[in-house]
Amino acid sequence: MNRAIRVLVSQSRYVSPTFRQSTVFRTPYYSQRVNPGVRYLCLARTHTTAEEKDSLIERIEGFEDHTEILNFIHDNQESFTPVHFNKALDTLWLIQSQKDKYQQSFDVIQKNPMFVRVCEMILQQLERENVDNDIVITNLYSLSRLGLDASNLLSQHLFLKGCRSVNDLDIPQLSKFVATLRYIGPMYYRSPVMTEVIEIVQNHLGDITNIREFSQLMIGMARLSSPDLNQQLVEKAMELMVHCEDDRNPNNVGRILRALNNMRMRHQKLLEMISQYFLAVLDELDIHTMFRIKDALKDLNYRNRALEEGFRRRLLFLMPESNAYDSFPKSMIPCLLWCLGPTASSQVKQNLETLALKQLPDHIQETELVTLLQALEAMGCRNDSLLHKVSRLALPHINHEHTKLRPVLQTAKTFIATGYEDQAFLSQLRYTLVSIVGATFKPAVVAECVSCLSQLPGGKLEDAVVKKIHTMLPQFTFVELGLITQSLRTLTSNTTMQKTDQKALSDLFRNVNTTVIERLHNVTTFRTLHKVVLSYYVESPTWTSTFLLEEVIKWYERNLGEADRLTRNNLATWAMVMSRTRIQHGLILDTLANAAVRKMHTLQNDQLLTILSVFGFLNYSPTNAEEFFGACVDTIVKRLWTIPPHILVRLAYSLAQLQQLPADIVKRVFQVKFLEQLDTYLERSKDHHNAQLRDTLMRVNRAVVLEYPEYDIPWFHGQYCCEVAKKVPVLDGVERQVQEVLTDVLGGPQFVRSKVISPYFQTIDYECYLTEEGSALPCVEYGDFWNRAEGCWQKATKPLPATAHRVAIDYQDARDFCRNSQHLLGHVAMRKRHLEILGYTVIQVPHFEWNSMKLATEESWKEYLQQKLSAAVGR
Repeated sequence: MNRAIRVLVSQSRYVSPTFRQSTVFRTPYYSQRVNPGVRYLCLARTHTTAEEKDSLIERIEGFEDHTEILNFIHDNQESFTPVHFNKALDTLWLIQSQKDKYQQSFDVIQKNPMFVRVCEMILQQLERENVDNDIVITNLYSLSRLGLDASNLLSQHLFLKGCRSVNDLDIPQLSKFVATLRYIGPMYYRSPVMTEVIEIVQNHLGDITNIREFSQLMIGMARLSSPDLNQQLVEKAMELMVHCEDDRNPNNVGRILRALNNMRMRHQKLLEMISQYFLAVLDELDIHTMFRIKDALKDLNYRNRALEEGFRRRLLFLMPESNAYDSFPKSMIPCLLWCLGPTASSQVKQNLETLALKQLPDHIQETELVTLLQALEAMGCRNDSLLHKVSRLALPHINHEHTKLRPVLQTAKTFIATGYEDQAFLSQLRYTLVSIVGATFKPAVVAECVSCLSQLPGGKLEDAVVKKIHTMLPQFTFVELGLITQSLRTLTSNTTMQKTDQKALSDLFRNVNTTVIERLHNVTTFRTLHKVVLSYYVESPTWTSTFLLEEVIKWYERNLGEADRLTRNNLATWAMVMSRTRIQHGLILDTLANAAVRKMHTLQNDQLLTILSVFGFLNYSPTNAEEFFGACVDTIVKRLWTIPPHILVRLAYSLAQLQQLPADIVKRVFQVKFLEQLDTYLERSKDHHNAQLRDTLMRVNRAVVLEYPEYDIPWFHGQYCCEVAKKVPVLDGVERQVQEVLTDVLGGPQFVRSKVISPYFQTIDYECYLTEEGSALPCVEYGDFWNRAEGCWQKATKPLPATAHRVAIDYQDARDFCRNSQHLLGHVAMRKRHLEILGYTVIQVPHFEWNSMKLATEESWKEYLQQKLSAAVGR
């Protein structure tokens, strides 16, 4: 690096605080496309002193390697003062900070005999001289950046001196002292001296004008200060943020963001200011910094579309070309995959996987491993070579004598999700999880491990694990009981399990369910109930779901009088519970609708969507339908130009299910500009969200074309549906049974088509053509149909007689109905309306009729279908 640049950087009193391994928003290595020296020049504050004329300091600043500096100290130790030692330590750190993490040699420096001697010389000078506070704090800060162990005698001596003089430190020194405490460990960071620091800051908060000093103090105090002081810190942060346009160091604002995270404060206005700042300095951000920003925003559950799009563009710019993979820093690979991979296009994902396969190091730290695993899971990685390499990286972390929980659990989740099949590796992973269960006394750890064990090869739970669950059953929370229930359901579905193992799991299952019911009787608030249901409930029509469903309904019936006290968040969660459990209970839904009308003006867009969608999904109109739907529509129309595209499309779909879709919303959704905005959103969405949203837009388009022709909206999803329709559906056991009986009733297979595509691409289970007299017409001769093999429509050879009926027959399984009634769900009812508009006579065969005791023979099934067909043609 240019020597002049290093001189300016090293003489800055507060060089960007890049703490090794632990400090948030560290930027130790920028990008191959940006000169790191120039970056640090931008971040440094010039601080001209008499040091410039010191020849020893000039010599120190000219060195390029740590051995040169240490040898120079050895040769000139008699002439070194505390200022010289501090300058040497600063330069040692500066040289290392410009390297990639895997090329840094902090450990080598600490083990160097000359470095040990330097520490001894500094300690001797401190003991015999009256050194001022600035030298003490600066030396402590410099040593902490070099990673000196907190148990080192020099570190302890400096720390004690700093503690004794904390009341004499000015704000710049105090911020540096707090930054050091955060680095050297919780034992020091949570020491009594922080009480004095907090009191000093509180008394002088109005005097702080430097955002860097403030951010160091804010993040240092975030976990220790009172709620009142936290609010004062947030207000001060907003005050300083107003005047930080010229501050090009993103670490300062990054520390404020991390402090908010530590405080668990989702302060909307400050988060918006922070987002605007990062957008303004986007070109200054490197991959590590963006990773830490995105991680902090994710923890705070805050999303800013413009910032996400800016990050995506910046990451794509920083991503190396294929011919530059070798020069890309290895330490950035996990962060790049985590930030860019989940929402990237298939080609970018492939490039990222190739980069990781080529550049991942042979050894990786725990935090980086967890980040890498999370990225691969979110990307849905199926690259066997990459997964094999990552499994080799994970092996030391799951084999270690003192295994840490987080990397083991994340390893299990990732390799389960990606379908990895290396049996030796999975067996080792299983052994480690069982060992953790045996050694831990934490219920949450047991539940997480059991969840992973149920999905790993093996098909059972070890006896020790079963006994552990029995023993700890009274200690589990509802969330943990939910995880265990899901795990037991997965395991008991294994038909190859031995009877003794099945019995043990069944006994455990009964005990868990008994515990849940007993706990549910003690629930006193809606918030607790919702937490119980969302954590415990599983979408599966089994008795284990039914027993909980009955208890939940009884609880609601007992407590509906308290609904007026609910917050908007609780109302939205209540709607989510009703939707996920598929409970259609008139009194409960009416109460929810009444409460929603009263709080309509306070609901956020996503909360309004959650509440409205439950009525569309359950196909239910409350007693105050006119007032409720009118309030929803009015609110949506007022916010029409500010509602995000993905939310507005889903709102439109819910209103379409309810037949409440107004012209204003339709015109907005099908504007070209709006659809372009939606495309932009889809480009950065995860694949499964992308597919769901595209399908929802298609359903809205179909509903508008068929039910609202007066809006004059064209059908433009034909090509999309052609692509989707290429997948050939398979008839399951009951569907094959219905087809066989229907074939016998109609007189042969030539009179029935199965899995037919309607003109607007709805799949019909069976299609047939009947005359007025009830006789069947050959399907091969009548009616246009979709030829899956050729991917096109095939014309009929004969026109259908005017008096004939085109009949659509659908088998309705349990998923098409509300769970506690025989009421069809909204999307099924809308589908029936659409088919009838297209000229079909729709016959529905509900599962509870077909599988009833009354229809126990083939003859009864034939008679049942014959009656349905006769009724369809009016006979």
